[in-house]
Amino acid sequence: MSKARITFLGTSDGLPSADRHHASLLLELGGRVILLDCGEPCSHTLKRMGVDFDGIGAVFLTHMHSDHVGGFPMLVQSMWLERRTRPLPVWLPRRAIAPLRHWLHACYLYEPVLPFRLQWRPLANGTVARCGPVRVRACRTSHLDPARAAFAKRHPEIGFDPFCFLIEGAGKRIGYSGDIGRVEDLRLLLARPLDLLVTELAHCAPGAMFEFLRDAPVKRVALTHLCRDARSRFAEVRRLGRRTLGAGRAVFVDDGDRLDF
Repeated sequence: MSKARITFLGTSDGLPSADRHHASLLLELGGRVILLDCGEPCSHTLKRMGVDFDGIGAVFLTHMHSDHVGGFPMLVQSMWLERRTRPLPVWLPRRAIAPLRHWLHACYLYEPVLPFRLQWRPLANGTVARCGPVRVRACRTSHLDPARAAFAKRHPEIGFDPFCFLIEGAGKRIGYSGDIGRVEDLRLLLARPLDLLVTELAHCAPGAMFEFLRDAPVKRVALTHLCRDARSRFAEVRRLGRRTLGAGRAVFVDDGDRLDF
């Protein structure tokens, strides 16, 4: 069976952090390399790790908060300057495609200049994307529901559709929460057993998350994106997580950590 690994390029929440980079994960599964979110400075980290920019098979963006996409223009520039030639599929919420392309143009990253083709792929609730043998299903979360209620009428051109991802391939099933609004957003990911769930701890109380996952069909839970409050009492939160989920089942990850599964 081929290697299955996640490398955590950035594990911070949305606040500026002195010791953590913003949300980005590198998934190696089924012989493919997939980048999940592009929080800055993902390009620096990929280069430092010696990752081949031509080897990344696809990029998946859960939503457009800047701590999840702030490194995207630099990623495209890095791929250009490192002489990537393969087309790059970029999967993201449908209404985010035009604004993100305009952002690249504002950074002088015009598509005719690039030596590779950006393939814009829209996500909607239930979309199933493929990267070789790897299958990624997008499931909408409630993370942006308050923003939708406050601003959708004023800004109808903006999509308010954040997603979590169910990823399957090489006999493995992985869930990635992206950002959620409530723990119940994870139910679709947990409909069948998971080998690994990567979930955030910035937008829900740690105790509520641990209780929700106590009896969930998940072999291992990787906790990331901890908010400042949870980080400030990290020892307490980690004890609670390990006591509720099991010491070998709950993994609190930091930048640069790798999980083989």
